[in-house]
Amino acid sequence: MAGVLLKDVVKRFKNTTAVDRLNIAIQDKEFAVLVGPSGCGRNHGLRMIAGLEAVSSGRSTSASGWSTKWGPKDRDIAMVFQNYALYPHMSVRKTWALG
Repeated sequence: MAGVLLKDVVKRFKNTTAVDRLNIAIQDKEFAVLVGPSGCGRNHGLRMIAGLEAVSSGRSTSASGWSTKWGPKDRDIAMVFQNYALYPHMSVRKTWALG
């Protein structure tokens, strides 16, 4: 990965705004963590970076060239869930393969 840039990224579901103007710049090889209370939008933000959810508006790019139009498999990005037992019915291999 060669860095991530989110500029005024918004995620909406009909009349509900889940993420409102998220701006993040993460440099290459930098470790970043999103924290906040339940409902603040950090999971939707991570899912938009990973390409698992579409960005409603704004710009999500990388210095390596991917943009909001690139699919998850083309982004070379991973995320780790806070609760390691999020999918207790799956093996470790299946849980990691899910993303």
